Amino acid sequence: MSATAAVNPDAGARVVSPAVALSETAPAGAHPTFTLVEPSGGRAIFGFGDGTVRALSLTLPGAQLTTLAALGATPLTAAVDLDGLGIVAGTDDGRVLSLAGGGANVLATEPGEWIEAVATHMPSKRRAYVAGRTLVVLDAAGGETMRCADHPSTLAGMSFSPDGQHVAVAHYGGVSVWNVAEAASEPVLLEWHGSHTAVAWSPDGAFIVTAMQDKEVHCWRWADRKSMRMSGYPSKIRSLSWTADGRYVAASGADTVTSWDCSGKGPSGKPPLEFGYVYNGVVMQVAAHPKCLTVAGGYSDGTVLIGEIETETAVIARPGNGDAIAGLAWTADGRILVGVDVKGAVAVMRMQPAMA
Repeated sequence: MSATAAVNPDAGARVVSPAVALSETAPAGAHPTFTLVEPSGGRAIFGFGDGTVRALSLTLPGAQLTTLAALGATPLTAAVDLDGLGIVAGTDDGRVLSLAGGGANVLATEPGEWIEAVATHMPSKRRAYVAGRTLVVLDAAGGETMRCADHPSTLAGMSFSPDGQHVAVAHYGGVSVWNVAEAASEPVLLEWHGSHTAVAWSPDGAFIVTAMQDKEVHCWRWADRKSMRMSGYPSKIRSLSWTADGRYVAASGADTVTSWDCSGKGPSGKPPLEFGYVYNGVVMQVAAHPKCLTVAGGYSDGTVLIGEIETETAVIARPGNGDAIAGLAWTADGRILVGVDVKGAVAVMRMQPAMA
């Protein structure tokens, strides 16, 4: 992947594009653990390693981070809650919490476990979380509807199918896919040797992809369980993101933002499309635009680029400051991109009419 980067016209970009209006908060002084934007677009919500969950208004000019809750434990993961406001968060002391206004309500506890991942599916009103080797599904009222502990290793990621009828969980040796509408059913096991650290189901329901500890992306075509391998990454893949139409899946882990074409029968035999190159930087986070074939990439030097997948061109939305990007998220209308670096400085990147 680096072979094409040497002649990439984006190389050395350090001036923020006039198509992006950039503002930034002071550093929070703690490492961020998750980054979310409520669908209303009114605020971004972050977890931090100091045990706080903080929010940033996206409607008030000059807004700074405010504390929503001090949890007394590290919030490891989160998802936007079922009504589109507030979040469901998992902590390193085994709690699954619902946070809306200023309080935190306990939905579930798993003593002695870390809550490694949570997910919600708004249309079906389901929440789910993983703790150790166990998957738990909750209904809208918080009642437990499924508990599945028969997994080969600690679960590292999860994703609902678009229709909310299945949930995929990643672990060593592949992915287990459970039918959450039938609590007594057996899982479909999608096997591939190695440690799978994240999983993302395509928005059209056709493909399931994972990030692997072995520096590759793996893909299964759900209809026939066909397995496909996308390798060649120089570093660990920390982030996956699908375009809204399910055609492309973007991945971190290289010195460019890579996007794999999953149209037709899938990505097998197709080289990735690439954009961006930031000297010796590595892409740490990716976030696909919610409406068009555009992806944001956050680099290890703090740079954020926004590029068009099919033209393989990009503009700089935030110049590097030496602190790696730890989270990226778009508002639902695609007009604002939010990024946070490892010191907790939040960049708000507003798309001007030329890019909106």
